[in-house]
Amino acid sequence: MYLTKRNLVAVILLSLFTLGIYQIYWFFVTAKELNRADSIEPQLMNYLLAILLGIITCGIYLIYWEYRFYKKVDSATDTNNWILSFLLSILFAGFIGIAIAQDSMNNVA
Repeated sequence: MYLTKRNLVAVILLSLFTLGIYQIYWFFVTAKELNRADSIEPQLMNYLLAILLGIITCGIYLIYWEYRFYKKVDSATDTNNWILSFLLSILFAGFIGIAIAQDSMNNVA
């Protein structure tokens, strides 16, 4: 499989200490991996372009992109955590959602 196994604690700490900059990198790299791993599902848009569209739409497109991202993680890892990841990411803190997604990807990597 094309998914990279990453240290879960490092992902969380880097997200916190860089004040979200690592999250941008993580989404960018992980979306590319998911597109390679699960080519049957529709491809995810480049995250940097999604950020630009998110700025234009006052964040609405980013919410949609994250919804599609977490659905894609579930499709590639054969899990059903997308609702939990998405809601925790949107409502509380993004690093919680990516921690759940990374854990799912580590289990199949």
